[in-house]
Amino acid sequence: MSGRARRIAVILVGAALVLSAGRWVSVFLTERLWESSVSEAAAVSGARRALLDLTLELLVLFLASAWFVCHLAFAARVALPDRAPPERLQARVWPARLPRWTLYLAGVILGVLVGTGAGGWLDVLLLTIDGVRFGVADPLLGVDLGFFLRDFPLWLAMQHLAATLAWLGLAAVLAIHVAGGEVTIIDRRLRISPKVRGHLAILLVALAVAIGWGSLLEEFRLAAGLRGPVVASEFMLRTLVSQVQAGIAAAAVVASMLWWLRVRPVVAVTVWSLLGLSLATGRLLPLGTVVATTDERWRTAARRLDSVAFSVGEAEGTAVGLSVFAAELAPTLWDEAMISLAAASESTTVTSAGRGWVRGSGRARPVWFAVREGTGQAPVLLALADDEVSASGGILAWREGDTATSPGSASYRALSPHALRPTSPAVDLSMEAKGISLDGWTKRLVLAWALQVPAALSAPSGTRLGWRLDPAVRLGATAPFAQWTRPRPRIADGGVVWTSDGLLTSAHFPSSARIEWTSGPASMVRSAFLGTVNAATGVVRIFRRDPSDSLAAAWARITGPLIEAPGAIPPELRIQDPYPDELLVAQTRVLEGPAWQPGRLVAAELPPPAAGGGSEVLVPLVRRASRQLEGFLLARRTASGDSVRLIRLDSTSAVESSPALIEKWKLFPFQQALSDSVRAAGGRFEPGLVRHAIARDGIAAYQPAWSVPASGRAQLVLVNVMLGRKLGTGRSYAEAWRNLRGEVGPLVPGAGAEATLEEARRWMRHADSAFKRGDFQEMGRAFQFLRELLEPNRKQ
Repeated sequence: MSGRARRIAVILVGAALVLSAGRWVSVFLTERLWESSVSEAAAVSGARRALLDLTLELLVLFLASAWFVCHLAFAARVALPDRAPPERLQARVWPARLPRWTLYLAGVILGVLVGTGAGGWLDVLLLTIDGVRFGVADPLLGVDLGFFLRDFPLWLAMQHLAATLAWLGLAAVLAIHVAGGEVTIIDRRLRISPKVRGHLAILLVALAVAIGWGSLLEEFRLAAGLRGPVVASEFMLRTLVSQVQAGIAAAAVVASMLWWLRVRPVVAVTVWSLLGLSLATGRLLPLGTVVATTDERWRTAARRLDSVAFSVGEAEGTAVGLSVFAAELAPTLWDEAMISLAAASESTTVTSAGRGWVRGSGRARPVWFAVREGTGQAPVLLALADDEVSASGGILAWREGDTATSPGSASYRALSPHALRPTSPAVDLSMEAKGISLDGWTKRLVLAWALQVPAALSAPSGTRLGWRLDPAVRLGATAPFAQWTRPRPRIADGGVVWTSDGLLTSAHFPSSARIEWTSGPASMVRSAFLGTVNAATGVVRIFRRDPSDSLAAAWARITGPLIEAPGAIPPELRIQDPYPDELLVAQTRVLEGPAWQPGRLVAAELPPPAAGGGSEVLVPLVRRASRQLEGFLLARRTASGDSVRLIRLDSTSAVESSPALIEKWKLFPFQQALSDSVRAAGGRFEPGLVRHAIARDGIAAYQPAWSVPASGRAQLVLVNVMLGRKLGTGRSYAEAWRNLRGEVGPLVPGAGAEATLEEARRWMRHADSAFKRGDFQEMGRAFQFLRELLEPNRKQ
């Protein structure tokens, strides 16, 4: 390489380093600015976490780079010197055209590749320093369960790094010595120069120590369930095998040192061969999973661990009925896809935000919350009735302060165009944005560079730049140690607040159940926090849910003052909080495991709640080779906390599964005729999922069905019901129960005097609600609809 080319290369490398460093600094400062806009607590916790993460990352990168640079430099000085020594004039030398600093650069690159990602150890490192304890001992090792969330994952990560450094360093050094001719094959025999024997021996010692360390960790892997379910006898056998492996690894350390001291290499080769054979044998040993899952002692212990890891409870429940009869339940008549279709129009889009509750008629009413937006229109929050529809099956909406629902999708609460919501833009650059004020060129440059928003440089004075406006993204950036569920809106302190559950997960918890999770296999999923994001200000608050949760308390200590005590939760957020689907999915998968009912329980598709609002969900569990239900998973969320109950049905309670019920309902002539009529009109007939409920008069089930015409406005046209062995169908929930009792036959939606009377009553209630809140324009509109309904042929 010529001098000019070398200078150009140095300039380009320097420019790349400067640009990379500048971008990193801008991102770092931008993160701190964003945290300061969220809350003071978030700024303190985020800055501390960022500094610790940076320190840990740089420390591991420095150690890994130093390891490779030192070993490569030493190996190159011996195998490829700048000049051949007098006693070895034929020795190979370092290529003159290749600068020696490239070797150091290669060592740094290897160190960066191996050491990158050490910041991911931060969570377990912080828990290790805190020393969190559960107060419950693991049945195999007898250590506290907290050990598997802190020390054990950290040891695994460090052992993996040590093994990678050892074998990769050995491979790189060996390659250099081979290139220099210090390690070669002569007359079919491996020849190693005495000068490099010590270097290779040191690396072999390091590799043997790492392997032995990994063998000693095997008993913790077994206890954590990483190898599958094991009983105590198999655990003792495999622990003995791992201890033998660790002993042979220690012998390999001694043999490698003796080889350095000129002892015959056959000793080291023999010991290393035994080590490899023992490792392979340990991996090939068959797992006694079937034996473990049929052992009652293992199942008892596994259930106890599952109750801690997934909050499924230790005691199984009984089928206790509700205080109301099945026909009196507040049903859930809409699914997520249908509610969006029912409320949408050509010029707007409706995005579902989940189930919830509003106050109406002096009591809590179940609703679907949704956000409606349109071009040139401010977003609004909708509260769409989940337990009732109009006489024609159309959507009904609650307006804030109303005592009755309104036909159509009237607005519940107007939102600012800059309010935080799941449908917010990625970046908001405006005067009213919830973010950072662009009041200086330095700040503008930093934000524009970090966020890649050039418009920030030329924005008018007083402009604000907001980002992470999706509540879930905002919570994830504020508390990245938790996984946050889908946000749902609540009305608190007179405004809209988005709430989300903070789930703590782990892949190393010693639980019998290991489920597939969004971040990989998980053996613990717990709802530990309640996170809130104020839609108007963007302020984030995080609360502990359970004062007895030691893991949540540990994170509160670590991140203080970010996480507030359970007593600080606003009273209006303590009640009527929907049960999170993400947690329910995890708990359902746990109950499919062998610890609860091996090979018999299979969770059906996660159904909607049995009743509106979503605070109680009943998941049916069916036999594998049967059309009948085996039991239910009943999940409830109340002001006093969550509860999960596994309800098993006895042999005398024959309840058919959802597929069997759907097949029977399809045989109803009314449903067949209605489906054909909808399709003939160019629409789609869309049956919903089956909902089960445990009512006062027994186990019931019902299924709503909708028509989706060409206009796309979905309408409820059918409800099928079941109680015991009786089936019924009708155009509404109430009519279906009357049909089941043999009182009436099903009618076409919106037909008959009863439907007209029902619609008239609805408009009268709507007019009365408008009068009470002083909205005389809306009251006149209601009377106009009422007159058209009662006297459709009257001339104006």
